[in-house]
Amino acid sequence: AEAEHYRASGADVIDLGCTPGVPFPELGAVVRELRAAALRVSIDSFDPGEIRTAVEAGAGLILSINGSNREVITDLRGTGVRVVAIPDFGAGLDTLDPTLEALTAAGIPLLIDPILEPIGYGFAASLGRYLEIRRRYPQAEMLLGSGNLTELTDADSGPINVLLLGFCQE
Repeated sequence: AEAEHYRASGADVIDLGCTPGVPFPELGAVVRELRAAALRVSIDSFDPGEIRTAVEAGAGLILSINGSNREVITDLRGTGVRVVAIPDFGAGLDTLDPTLEALTAAGIPLLIDPILEPIGYGFAASLGRYLEIRRRYPQAEMLLGSGNLTELTDADSGPINVLLLGFCQE
């Protein structure tokens, strides 16, 4: 019912977030139920087991792949799933290269997300990372997760989103 509410409100994809270290035994069943309702599903987990379960059940997008879970890439080959590649935790953009190479070699479509940080926690530097990724990979498709900023900023999210859209457009 909640997913239908989000679809009626304009959602294109229903994202299932998983809590690190907390089992989600119903994950496969939930993904199958959402897919049966003709909803597009993404899985937000770094756990390879959860990723495999969600993809087998029909999830079409994985948030996120980096050096911590890159071994799951071999299991994704030929599934049609798309992934979001991010830098390794607490590391620089150069840590993206092995992940991008592995995804490309496996023929898995991807988006690059250099990770947008909230104001006061590296916001300006994170915008710089997006510019650097565009310089390094001019044809790459990118993702900018605005929630990191809008959810943690005590201001109306509409104007913040407009500003971020302007940044993305440029």
